Amino acid sequence: MTCVVASLPVRSIAELNERMKRLRDTDLIELRLDYMHELPPVDEFIKKVEDFRDKIIVTVRDVNEGGVNKISVSSKADFLKVLYKEGIIYDVEVRFLKRNIVPYENVIVSIHYFDYLPTFEEVRNNLSPYANRALVKLAVIGTGKYKQLLAKVLEEFPNSAVMPMSVNPLERIAFSILGSKLIYAHTGEETAKGQMYYKDVKNILSYFNVECEKLFPNPRR
Repeated sequence: MTCVVASLPVRSIAELNERMKRLRDTDLIELRLDYMHELPPVDEFIKKVEDFRDKIIVTVRDVNEGGVNKISVSSKADFLKVLYKEGIIYDVEVRFLKRNIVPYENVIVSIHYFDYLPTFEEVRNNLSPYANRALVKLAVIGTGKYKQLLAKVLEEFPNSAVMPMSVNPLERIAFSILGSKLIYAHTGEETAKGQMYYKDVKNILSYFNVECEKLFPNPRR
């Protein structure tokens, strides 16, 4: 079972509700807030996403892990803490958690490797502390024996999502069929190399009877 995540670059929250309405046919919507130069007032943001709160994943990606704009560490931490209290799912990096106290239970904890292919031992050491209480996510550059690494991570961590970057987008489909809980796709503008248009992903997966299961069966709210 895998969920299709339509990744939406957010440069302003002014028309955010209308943009999300056009994505009702996807399983989940990732809101990439690092496309903004600074985070919006959290209360205002929550009001904008109220109708979609069970469908969204909020991501404020660090620039060293593929983010677009540098966001203040303290503002990001404070923003995520409020989202957590509201029961809104977000994606937070392993490296960020190692430096900041932010809740990670029942959210997505991720790590990205753009410059080299890590060993399985390195990945396991980074993901293991969070794997029992979060969905862990790994993205790696498509070089060397990356396919074997991603397959091994899926075997070791049942509640995980894996994805190669800068390779044929069909490879993400393959890992979804192998058990990756999430597959990220674009909505017209790539937010990571190797993404396919989300409607095409949905169409392909339908031939394999792949359906989305509830991301977190026991919501906090």
